[in-house]
Amino acid sequence: MTNNPSPSEFKLGFVLTLLLLAGLLPAERWPAIALLAVIAFVAHALVETPSAVLWRRGKQFAGVALLMGSAGLVSRGDTDAAIAVAALMLRMLVAFLGGLWLMQVMTAAELIQLLRRWYCPAALVAILSSLLRYVVVLWDEHERLIRAQQARAGGTPPGWASWLAAVQRMGLLLLRGIDRAERTHRAMVARGWDGTERWLN
Repeated sequence: MTNNPSPSEFKLGFVLTLLLLAGLLPAERWPAIALLAVIAFVAHALVETPSAVLWRRGKQFAGVALLMGSAGLVSRGDTDAAIAVAALMLRMLVAFLGGLWLMQVMTAAELIQLLRRWYCPAALVAILSSLLRYVVVLWDEHERLIRAQQARAGGTPPGWASWLAAVQRMGLLLLRGIDRAERTHRAMVARGWDGTERWLN
């Protein structure tokens, strides 16, 4: 009896193949990298990813991509730099679309169980499992920080002040996340956790 690949394995394999090809292609082959981005976008169309999700996540991605691209152009400023930056931004787009597609077609439990079947390091699986489990908690904390900042400032700060407020939120969120992670780890160790993920099917 043979073990045929599961649909989850095909999905994760598809995304990993896109990422591998995008990373291995040289910057001079940027049209090929752009083609991979088109393939990832078509995959979104096939699973009918809501356009509102693509638009909202795309705006968040665009800010980071433009910031990194601008830094690359300023640091070098020649034609080769422009090609390298274009290739970098296309690779980031492939990674963004691939990761977002995976979120649409797989649950967190499927991803964790698949990584275990692929013999990923137990520590990595445990970290990813905890991250997926507590990302909602971090998001709720982020929303509370936004409301607190807006209450103190009398509304959403304009222009550059909004970016400064976002940086401050990220710093506070990092500190609170580290503190919560330490408390959670101590509580899990006290209950006999040995680092092994166990799933009840």
